[in-house]
Amino acid sequence: MLRAFTAAIFLLAGTAHAQDIHPERGEPGHEGTEPVRIDGVPVSLERVLHHAMRSAPALSVARAEVGLAGEELGAAAPFLPNPIVSGGAGPRFGQDGATGLDAVAGLQIPIEIAGQRPLRFEVARAARRTRELRLEEARWDVHQRVHAAYRAALVARRRAQLAREIAHFQDDLVAIARRRVEAGEASPLQLSLAQAEAAQANQRAIATLQTYREACLLLAELSGWDAERPPEPVGAFDAARQAPSLAALLELARAHNPALDVRRAAVDEARARVSLADREAWPTPSIGAQYTRESAPGGGAPEDVVLGVLNLPLPIFELNQAERAASAARLEVALAERDAFSRVLAARLERLRTAVDAAVARVSAYGEDILPRFEENMRLLRRAFELGEIDLLQLSLALERFLSIQIEALDAYVDYAAAVAALEAEIGAELWSEEHVP
Repeated sequence: MLRAFTAAIFLLAGTAHAQDIHPERGEPGHEGTEPVRIDGVPVSLERVLHHAMRSAPALSVARAEVGLAGEELGAAAPFLPNPIVSGGAGPRFGQDGATGLDAVAGLQIPIEIAGQRPLRFEVARAARRTRELRLEEARWDVHQRVHAAYRAALVARRRAQLAREIAHFQDDLVAIARRRVEAGEASPLQLSLAQAEAAQANQRAIATLQTYREACLLLAELSGWDAERPPEPVGAFDAARQAPSLAALLELARAHNPALDVRRAAVDEARARVSLADREAWPTPSIGAQYTRESAPGGGAPEDVVLGVLNLPLPIFELNQAERAASAARLEVALAERDAFSRVLAARLERLRTAVDAAVARVSAYGEDILPRFEENMRLLRRAFELGEIDLLQLSLALERFLSIQIEALDAYVDYAAAVAALEAEIGAELWSEEHVP
């Protein structure tokens, strides 16, 4: 009997052939059962992504940070520095003891002769560009995190589906065991064991349903969705596909990687700040006029004197050394960050590309070689147990084996989805978007 049972197990496992992991297209164990639901809103990935681009909390912060560039624009806006007004009054004493009152008033306007104002506008534009690109980087980060969370929710839903199918199956076994015990075909111990297995299966179903609920709530958290009715994924898993070549990935990354764009913009901003700091070291002359009213204590009419004034500081000691040194150092850091990112980009892409290909191989092995038709196998096991061809212990061992293969197949897809998400995060674009790599 045991030898025949073992042969049946291998026969059942050998009946599985090419079959993708698609919950909505005849996935093993999916037919004939109600879909797992948590009273959320079934939504497509596109709808969740669209909502996230408008409402994700992380993007609200990133949009607000773009406004920080207004500081630089405000500093560049004044056409001229504030004028300087001076004045004074005091007595004049004559030789004969007579006194008079003298008064002086002046107005001077500093004039920047090194073109600092246009450079300030250039710095303001560069700073805003850097922050706008950081916003794009945040958008892509949210896009990838939402996409990954959506895939994770699909997997969690399938795990919950499997657990519920097993729970239903175990409930059926309890009914069969009870009939066999009542007919005197089995010992009461089998009924007790079946009841214990059913209780354990129901506990697992509750736990996996909670895990699915948490996955949907995480998706709501990332996308800014209403947590009272979180989004529930619809559709099937993406088919596993080989990654594009390294050359194609490098081309995509150089054109779309938001982190690389931010580093390039940071270099441009740092260079603009170096130029401004150098110009700030130039002297700032002041031009203006001075009016003086001179009294005549010894007699005679007071005299009015009007002078044009030019003040020219001598740039001998203070040459804006601190800001020039700081801006030069920031430029070196920005260049180093950009170059370091570019140098390791190829190695990182190759590492992630091979991870995707390895995960594809694992998914293909389960989907095309040994992934059982789970529902069909459960029906065969149920029938064999009902006819008394196998006992409950043998059935439990076989069921555990079939279930472990299903879980391993799901784990392989989880690894594949994680590898794809990491690679897409690195290149800054969807891997198989129509306008990118075929």
